[in-house]
Amino acid sequence: MTPFKGKLRTRHLEAMLAIADFGSLSKSAQHLHMTQSGLSRLLTELEEIAGGRLFERTGKGMSCTSLGEAMCQHAHILLGDLAKAEADLLAVAKGELGQLTLGCFSMFSGWPLAQAITLFRSRHPRIALSVQVGMHERMLEDLDSAKLDLLISRNLPNLDPALYRTRSLLEDKVVLACAADHPLAKTTRISLEDCAQYPWITAPPQTRVRLELETFLRQNGITLPAMIGALSLELNLELVKQGGYLCMLPYSVAQAHRQRGDLHLLPVSIDVAFPPLAAIWRREHTATLHIREFTNTLIDVIQNHDIVKSTK
Repeated sequence: MTPFKGKLRTRHLEAMLAIADFGSLSKSAQHLHMTQSGLSRLLTELEEIAGGRLFERTGKGMSCTSLGEAMCQHAHILLGDLAKAEADLLAVAKGELGQLTLGCFSMFSGWPLAQAITLFRSRHPRIALSVQVGMHERMLEDLDSAKLDLLISRNLPNLDPALYRTRSLLEDKVVLACAADHPLAKTTRISLEDCAQYPWITAPPQTRVRLELETFLRQNGITLPAMIGALSLELNLELVKQGGYLCMLPYSVAQAHRQRGDLHLLPVSIDVAFPPLAAIWRREHTATLHIREFTNTLIDVIQNHDIVKSTK
């Protein structure tokens, strides 16, 4: 293998990831706005630097060798670091003091994230913030490739403590909610059997939470209701509003929307455990000052809100 210093270029990394994504030199060259022969030369140079073949041809196109897969992982990280450096320098040039890129699990993208962002901006107006909202697994990949600095999500048991630092933010129970004008919202005494007559919005099939829910209902002799698996807070609220669905949510999130008149919390108990909400970042991350400051801001928002005080 040739030493990277003085040999490896950004264009090599971009070519590596394009070929891995498209599985074709012609499509990758088109994507990179270069000729196929020029891309072939880049690949030859990169294989000389890496010390072996990075791709092999199959009936479905070009696929990574084991060396190629390792190279792709490092290419994602290196390009992510370059993008972060570019953003930080741009922020400094604009008179700001750096940049923080957040990822947030969709269920918490309203409360407490929105309030935390507002408070953080008042405390640190010269730090440029950018936010992505989505599913845990996809954003964890972005955290691994340095596209995100900090992830606000569930502290799942499979997170490797050797790779990630975590700080717990909130533990709360699971509740069932409906629209304020739902028939069940007008009844003072209801049971899980009553709730099972309506469709539910829950975690997707085969997830731990969904399996625990189904087991809990069966053990209590309740026929499983019709279920839709969805982890989009926006979609969940719209379905509840329009379709008469019941929605399973973390208590704090449901309570925030109850206070706005969006939801009614049903007086039934669901024995399903959610992992705690946590701030998650990579251990090798060197720029931890902004991460700590935003995490502290989130904790202030959570601990000082009456939603959480009412659970204690």
